Amino acid sequence: MNECRKRFWDTFEQMQEDFDRFFEHYANVKRSAMVYGTRWAPSCNIYDAGDSIRVLVEIAGMDREALDLRIEEEQVILRGTRSEPEQPAMGRYQQMEICFGEFELTVPLTSPVDAESAQAWYHNGFLSVLLPKIPVPKPLRITLSVPER
Repeated sequence: MNECRKRFWDTFEQMQEDFDRFFEHYANVKRSAMVYGTRWAPSCNIYDAGDSIRVLVEIAGMDREALDLRIEEEQVILRGTRSEPEQPAMGRYQQMEICFGEFELTVPLTSPVDAESAQAWYHNGFLSVLLPKIPVPKPLRITLSVPER
């Protein structure tokens, strides 16, 4: 292999190693929320508990009154605004992971739920939502009888 070609492949391999390190680093960075445009969405877990759907949302630093929770068109929508706490003037940020400002979280529902029986509570920075499912009617088999003649 000539020297020029060898340098090209060495450079290419170095670039590949750099990209691998870059993506490995960012794959391991903890993300407290996903940012979409000007709004962010808090982290959440969604559980199917058989007879209900349960949603757990990490939303620390909020007043209950600042949360708007709705069930609309087969989805749960949570909106609000988290205000940045007042802090004395600081230097430059070294790390920024906490999102502030307007947020919106949309959770699609995979089963019909009884919105009237839904419950929600906020405790220690977590919002829990319990959505009872509407039971799906089981198929009914009808036995046909033949009248005697």
